[in-house]
Amino acid sequence: MVIQSCLTIVFDGSFYKAILECHDDKDYSVASVTLGSSEPKMSLILKLINQDYQRFHFHHEPSRTRIVTKRINPKRAQRLANKAMKSQGISTKAQITLKKQFEEKKKLRKAQHATEKRLTQELRYQKRVAKHRKKHRGH
Repeated sequence: MVIQSCLTIVFDGSFYKAILECHDDKDYSVASVTLGSSEPKMSLILKLINQDYQRFHFHHEPSRTRIVTKRINPKRAQRLANKAMKSQGISTKAQITLKKQFEEKKKLRKAQHATEKRLTQELRYQKRVAKHRKKHRGH
């Protein structure tokens, strides 16, 4: 099984983000981590990959297209890497997948907030009823 990974550092206006895309035979997964407002140093990037890999929360999506990989010439690989460095931005597939992940988190957050709100309202109602009963209990 071959796993291909691509780390892209992007400046989105106010923060630098690290976007990690992973392709294997069956899945495509993407994760994003905010690095901060200053330009990340190479030591920070290496530490992120080698030690803080658990900070990446991957969003998995089944791959529809199979990527055929074959061994390429090292000079060609270097040219392709330089070309990728010059082109700005991340792949649209990564953007779409990150957007889906964001929407799922948003739905989950809304559902949690709704249940918390309902529970606090129920608690306030119970307190109000108990206070009312205590007042009308008699001597």
